[in-house]
Amino acid sequence: MRLFAIGDTHLPSTRGKDMDRFGWVGHPAPLARAWDAMVGPDDAIIIAGDISWATRPAEVLGDLAWLDARPGKKVLLRGNHDYWWGDSASKLRKVLSPFSSIVGFLHGSAVAIGPYVIAGSRLWTTAEAPPMPGGEMGNEEANTDYVERECRRLARSMEDAAALEKQSAAPVTRVAAVHFPPLYSNAIDTAFSRAVEAFKPAVCVYGHLHGPGIAAGFVGEHGGVRYVLASCDAAGFAPVKLLGD
Repeated sequence: MRLFAIGDTHLPSTRGKDMDRFGWVGHPAPLARAWDAMVGPDDAIIIAGDISWATRPAEVLGDLAWLDARPGKKVLLRGNHDYWWGDSASKLRKVLSPFSSIVGFLHGSAVAIGPYVIAGSRLWTTAEAPPMPGGEMGNEEANTDYVERECRRLARSMEDAAALEKQSAAPVTRVAAVHFPPLYSNAIDTAFSRAVEAFKPAVCVYGHLHGPGIAAGFVGEHGGVRYVLASCDAAGFAPVKLLGD
């Protein structure tokens, strides 16, 4: 099983919010073509937040059906624009239940799939972030309370991953999946990067950054972890292969 990721699909929802004003002309058709060509039915793919412009569950069903029609087993996590997600895991599970290829989600929890155990949370902008572009698809301001809350959620997810790992009869590879960058291009440690690196995943994938903001994210090796940016435009509107032959 190969493991892919794509972030920030920003699907239109029943609100019909297209991405043309951001230069994503024809989106999501180019992504669908690349995804269908690259990902197989037995592969897994992480959707790293900002899945849909929907604001409530009833508005997101068409976007979830679009994801379900793509090949691969999907693991979802929340982005800062995923207002439809809500705070109840049981309600979210009910919303996702008609879509059989969506096999799990990160919500203070982890997901075991094939040879991988995936942990993560949404995160937030930290005080260590360099200046970034603003606007609707720009940066969210640093907020100490949000960072502390996301640290707790990340810790719970990693604890769940460790428990799943103990239950596995075969060795598993740890993966961290988040929405906001846990580390920036200045390579200054953050509360999130310290937690990720203590978890010791093979790879940490994130999204959130777009356009001129893409350069603000750290990509490469740091603290024994390979950091990968997989937001749609940073990834060239194609899933990014993280692991597997």
